[in-house]
Amino acid sequence: MQVPSETNESSELRFGQVFSLFDRGMLLLAAMLAMSGWVVMTSRILSDTHPIWDLASHFSWHTWVALSVVLTTACFSMRVSFGEKRLRWWHRFIMVLPPWLYLTWVTTPWAVLPLASNDPDAEGLKILSWNIWVMNSSPEQVLDLVQNSQADVVALIEVGPDQAIVLKQLELRYPYCHWIPDHSSRGIAVLSRIEGTRFRSFDLAGQGMPAIEVDVPAAGNHSSFRVMAVHTRSPDLHQRTLDRNEQLQRLSDWAALPGKPGIIVGDLNITPWSPPFSRMLVQGNLEDSRSYRGNFASWPTDLGHLAIPIDHALVTKNTTVLFRSVGTSAPDSDHRPIVIIVK
Repeated sequence: MQVPSETNESSELRFGQVFSLFDRGMLLLAAMLAMSGWVVMTSRILSDTHPIWDLASHFSWHTWVALSVVLTTACFSMRVSFGEKRLRWWHRFIMVLPPWLYLTWVTTPWAVLPLASNDPDAEGLKILSWNIWVMNSSPEQVLDLVQNSQADVVALIEVGPDQAIVLKQLELRYPYCHWIPDHSSRGIAVLSRIEGTRFRSFDLAGQGMPAIEVDVPAAGNHSSFRVMAVHTRSPDLHQRTLDRNEQLQRLSDWAALPGKPGIIVGDLNITPWSPPFSRMLVQGNLEDSRSYRGNFASWPTDLGHLAIPIDHALVTKNTTVLFRSVGTSAPDSDHRPIVIIVK
């Protein structure tokens, strides 16, 4: 009866000799990240079964980066280690590889590389889109940012009545405008300095979230465009996620209409890695203007590069994107503004 006890004690002693506290911590961390990778991979597959899976899919990019670090560490550790330590890192490698490969296909990390032309001084239709936050207490700074942007069309999301009082000074520069301020997150406004711009507002999918369609006539440096400025419902674990998905379906239907090129801008409350977003692109014949220009994380501003891109500029495939960016500042808002130039 004493022999197994001695065997266990000697095994634990060998484990302590081979693995330092740092080694054990790293192995545990790698295992936890591998498990999170499997959860996020599963969330993509089960996204349509329950809203909780859709929420988890928004962390696909962060999980892919974490798994890439684990894979690199495992490969290095297997190269320099021997015996049991090498075997344990091999196990981590096997655990991480399937979700890493799947999320590589999902996140297409090569598409965030700045390989496409991206000229901030390009001649074309320049659109600024920004969720300024309904509780924004610095509308004067919002006013300055918009004026300095030199945008042709400006879409402002979550415009409250108090902000609108100050921001209506923009009508001197943008005489063609349509305001729908609201005390909730449903407020929206679109302003244009292009003569002959026309507006039409409607409620996407009957969710009580007004959207504004903008008919922008052709000018010297761009053709005519249809622009849809929209704010979809923020997802939760219940009905709001389904409502948002219905709005996205209506947006894809709108984009698929024949006619002039179309652009969708606004806070869509969804990342590019969520299945409903992918379906919208396919069904609406749309392209993400981020592709081969950057990640452009926009929310929340406090997280910087760790934030997620939920503010979008999507274009129909007969549209040429000349420039796409995300703002470096966002006075008193949790969203960064985005800018797109098209022709």
